[in-house]
Amino acid sequence: MNKKQVHILVVDDEFGIREGCKRALSEDGYQVDSANDGSAGLQKINKRSYDLILVDLMMPGINGLKLIKKVQKIDSEIILIVITGYATIESAIEATKSGAYDYLPKPFTPDDLRTVVKRGLEKRNLRLEALQLYKEREQRLLELTNEKSRLQTIIRCMADGVLVINLQGQLVLWNVSAVKMLHLTGTDKSGLSLEHYIKNKSVIKSLKQILDSQDSDCSMMTREIEVDKKGSVLMAKIAPILDKKNRILGTVTVLSDITKLKEIDKIKSQFVSMVAHEIRAPLAAIEGWLEVVLSDESREDNTQNKKWLNRAKERSHALLDLVNDLLTINRMEAGKIAQKMETVKISDIINKIVEFLMPEAQKKNISFKIHIPKDLAVIQADKADMEKLFTNLINNAIKYNKKNGKIIITVKKDESYITTRIEDTGVGISSKNIQHIFDDFFRVEDETTEKISGTGLGLTIAKRIVDSHLGKIEVKSELGKGSVFSIFLPYSPKKKKRM
Repeated sequence: MNKKQVHILVVDDEFGIREGCKRALSEDGYQVDSANDGSAGLQKINKRSYDLILVDLMMPGINGLKLIKKVQKIDSEIILIVITGYATIESAIEATKSGAYDYLPKPFTPDDLRTVVKRGLEKRNLRLEALQLYKEREQRLLELTNEKSRLQTIIRCMADGVLVINLQGQLVLWNVSAVKMLHLTGTDKSGLSLEHYIKNKSVIKSLKQILDSQDSDCSMMTREIEVDKKGSVLMAKIAPILDKKNRILGTVTVLSDITKLKEIDKIKSQFVSMVAHEIRAPLAAIEGWLEVVLSDESREDNTQNKKWLNRAKERSHALLDLVNDLLTINRMEAGKIAQKMETVKISDIINKIVEFLMPEAQKKNISFKIHIPKDLAVIQADKADMEKLFTNLINNAIKYNKKNGKIIITVKKDESYITTRIEDTGVGISSKNIQHIFDDFFRVEDETTEKISGTGLGLTIAKRIVDSHLGKIEVKSELGKGSVFSIFLPYSPKKKKRM
């Protein structure tokens, strides 16, 4: 081992010992670092690798024995040599049990130090050589594994199901994934007919179609297979196994579970259909009002034209809100909205939003009652998300409230959560609809809400914001009497100092 490539660390709380060891070993060409206690030494060990460490037993904080145990967990091949002025048989035995290689009592001469370090580095060289030989031996053993074992291991570990069928229609090779996907039975025996293992007739038919073809040009066949009544769907890729003369010897089938992909595709189709439906209505309305303005009916009546254009503007604003909400949800699902976590006061957020929305509430003569304790704890949250969350909920409490109604906002804390309760005296939600209110585009449609505008995505966004902050949102409502939304946001309570 080249001395310039050897890195040694001296951990001792005595300045003279540290500097003496460093000087003596540096003169011999070693790279030497030092630390004045166990904590500083551990920091250096975590930052770089060392070949040998000289450790003093008696140090403040992390003593030598504790440091030795920690180093052993980091790298058991590092040579540890104990240096101390309190040398006893007991301490030597304990240090050796903990992983120390040798023991050097104080005071010692530079030659004593060089001797024990040289002996320790020779030991490290032997350890590293032995480790290298062990790795080479393991590599050779791995390379000597025969092809059949390697193939079986690979197939057994595959997430996709694999079936190999011979020309006689017998199952000769399979893996655990195939057993689970096709609910295979009788796999304790091999070499039996397909019907003994596979109960799905579609699979058997597809496999036999290739086996019976005797066509050397027969290519891979892809089939979707419904496995059971629960809706599980597999994608089966079946290919012939050919010999050197292109004669079919059997088939290999790879099965992939595409149930979730089919569900996602279905949800995607439903979502596109739903979005198209939601966008079509405001676009049709905008087009209708513009046609009226452009028609002969408008004539020179600027007042009426302005009225129609304002209606078109209202519908375009609703359409823009819908697009913005869709983009927000899309970014949330894609994880592209970066949260800026900071200290947030819920009381400041709520008071700011109530003040902003007060003109809308006054149009319906709705009054606010806000109960927030002065000593309310702060939370770590994204401020913009919190503003969006409470704007959606308080705005809904206004929109779906009755004239001369009330909104009561109560904030309290317990051991784990800051709980915000937003109660209104509005139209309420039926038990049939309440389970769907957080779904995309869901809006209660009856005579009490038909004139209230909205995208149907506000509560969806609110729930995703709460979920992203590891909180929860609950709703209780009674038709005709109002609703209560409860938002639970986690916070870290300050621990009381012990006397």
